[in-house]
Amino acid sequence: MIRNISADIYQVGECVTGAAGHEVIQVYLLLNDGQPILIDCGSQLHRAGLMQALDHLLAGQSPAYVLLTHSELPHAGNLLQVAQRWPQVKVIVSNVMLPYIEITPALPLEQITARKAGGILTVAGRTLEFVDALLKDQPGSQWIFDRQTGTLFTGDGFGYYHSAEQCGQFSDEIAGGVGVEQFQAYHRSAFRFLRWVIAERLNANLDRLFQRYPVQIVAPIHGNALRGEIPAHLARLKQALTQVCADFGAGVVQ
Repeated sequence: MIRNISADIYQVGECVTGAAGHEVIQVYLLLNDGQPILIDCGSQLHRAGLMQALDHLLAGQSPAYVLLTHSELPHAGNLLQVAQRWPQVKVIVSNVMLPYIEITPALPLEQITARKAGGILTVAGRTLEFVDALLKDQPGSQWIFDRQTGTLFTGDGFGYYHSAEQCGQFSDEIAGGVGVEQFQAYHRSAFRFLRWVIAERLNANLDRLFQRYPVQIVAPIHGNALRGEIPAHLARLKQALTQVCADFGAGVVQ
């Protein structure tokens, strides 16, 4: 499903269904004045539909960059197909080891580079900053902030399960927005390391990050974009994380 989030940013996603509800896998496309940028390139499960959607949105343009939040298959599963379709594309990852070990050998190594947290990429006058992911499911996970639109791309962080009725809906199209329980169920499943986390410290780091960046939109890979009421959704995520950490500590979740 293709949806325009804001300005020139589109999400392209399809769902898988499980016991906890629907889980979407998104790819984000910034058209960026003729120098398009992809955030992740999706799951191989959705390859045909994704490539068709990208062809439609790009309308003959070639993406300049793919920025990977991390190299897991739901995020990098179509990198080879993207590279074959647009062989001049460049790939940016967060960890210097990823180009040599974890990324499919889809491109010459000189087209795959690493940027550390705090690094900046400027494409067609647009500034994107690479952010150390506070919720990582791989050591090389990164978040990406687009200063032009105030969009924070958060990889698996801020993910949530949703009902069939909520497929494709942004948070401002859902009565009451995304709930604590939706964040809680997803983060309990996705981040098993939370059993060793002190929630107060994690939440304080989240507060500091959102004080540093003027976030207007949160764009998770496993959820539809959160538009508006960002402080409220941040508060709900922190409440969810506090409960998940407490549940693990109490032995509720094994």
